[in-house]
Amino acid sequence: MSSFVDGMNLSLEAANSLLRASLRDRVVGTLVGSALGDAIGLYTEFLSSAQSLQAYPSRKFTLVNHPPGGGPTPLKVDTHRSPHEPGDWTDDTDHALLLLLSFLHTASSSSSSTHVDTTSANPTTDSNITCSNNERQSPSLPDPKDLAARLRVWVQQGLRPLDTLPLGLGRLVGTVVATQGFAETPERVALEYWDKTTGRRAAPNGSLMRTHPLGLMCLFRSEAECFAIADELGRVTHADPRCVVSCVIGAGLVRAVVRGEVRTEADIDDLIQRGVQWFNLGTRGEPGLSPFDIHELTRHTDRHVIATLDDLKLDDSPAIGYVYKTLGSGILVLRSAVRAAAGSVGGDTDNKMFEDLITELVMHGGDADTNACFAGALLGGFLGYKALPDHWKHGLSHREWFLGKAEALCVVLGLKDGKYDGQKDMDTHRNGGKPGVTQQEMEGRWMALQQHAFRKISNAGGGEGKKSGKADKERSGWTHALPWLSKSGKRG
Repeated sequence: MSSFVDGMNLSLEAANSLLRASLRDRVVGTLVGSALGDAIGLYTEFLSSAQSLQAYPSRKFTLVNHPPGGGPTPLKVDTHRSPHEPGDWTDDTDHALLLLLSFLHTASSSSSSTHVDTTSANPTTDSNITCSNNERQSPSLPDPKDLAARLRVWVQQGLRPLDTLPLGLGRLVGTVVATQGFAETPERVALEYWDKTTGRRAAPNGSLMRTHPLGLMCLFRSEAECFAIADELGRVTHADPRCVVSCVIGAGLVRAVVRGEVRTEADIDDLIQRGVQWFNLGTRGEPGLSPFDIHELTRHTDRHVIATLDDLKLDDSPAIGYVYKTLGSGILVLRSAVRAAAGSVGGDTDNKMFEDLITELVMHGGDADTNACFAGALLGGFLGYKALPDHWKHGLSHREWFLGKAEALCVVLGLKDGKYDGQKDMDTHRNGGKPGVTQQEMEGRWMALQQHAFRKISNAGGGEGKKSGKADKERSGWTHALPWLSKSGKRG
């Protein structure tokens, strides 16, 4: 890097400051971009593309008040969306936060500055990025048992730091987490469920949706370490090799885009290939788990096969939650951004790019929140936080709290000066540093939410509540003590 610095007449200190600021913007962009994709995707989750257009004919979404007298785009009034408010994220972001909080819990950093450097002399690459600070302790990566414990708390009590309910819980995760022995041997329980209960057929997207923070945690670790932790933590709930390799590729892509290693579609193709090779060569010896059908992966991710979102049939029920649909749509959206950036003057990207691409994705319906959650992580990492639309990011629920955790991660990674001690941050504890919630208290919260949701439907003129009544109640997960059992369409 020294020749580049000399040529630009920059001191090493100035160059380091610029690199840290760029990486910090991309790290925060990844986390916020994913949460925004989740929140915007909620508008059309479980709808077909035709229903999405009927519900939102303007194809425009805003999460903030705007003049003259306009408020956030209202969510379609139905039993699925009425428990939420505009700007809310869903279980996708909750589960990603469980991983982030697990990582932060073991972290401790001083206020001393950190040097971020690259051994590459090429100014157009950020490969071989390293981070050094003798006073900064590298936190441990999340542990499968800790993730299992946090998932169990979430299923039973919701996201404790914010005390939000576990809305949107998928069938697979809910069943696996509730199975005896999950806390001790989560991978075994997940494997047995996939093998014996689903007949090795279920490959939903519930592990991929939470994976993006792992790419950030491994920003200064090797790509192989990133692949390995994504593999290990994906198997906590999802044993199917399609799910595992999707997590490997997804986390690897997040790490690469934030590091600036994705500039062409060929870079994306190469990373997918490396992820597949790692998965096949790094087998753990489980019979029947690897290698897997590479042609099925290619059918959803190859640029010569998938040219448009229409090709992925994202609203094709009952396969909307298929993990390759989420992986493929995220990769396709990233390809679009890469092509647009390559064709822009001076490499500058349009500030509307994130909004336009995510809107186009969610208007295809299907499992839109999960698809946009993953795509939003990739886009946010590629474009950075500053490129995210203000009328979305300023309307994100719990925005200040969320940004605080993103900035804490930046401190831990050495991208921001400051002090952070995860042990003292009670939000990072499994129970959020709070007493446990009793079953009676949880039932009261569910009942209050149910009443609030049906008041919305009633105030909207009856709508779905009048048309389908009891049938809708029986389909909606939040009317049950076990909210995942009959959540319409959610299998992850």
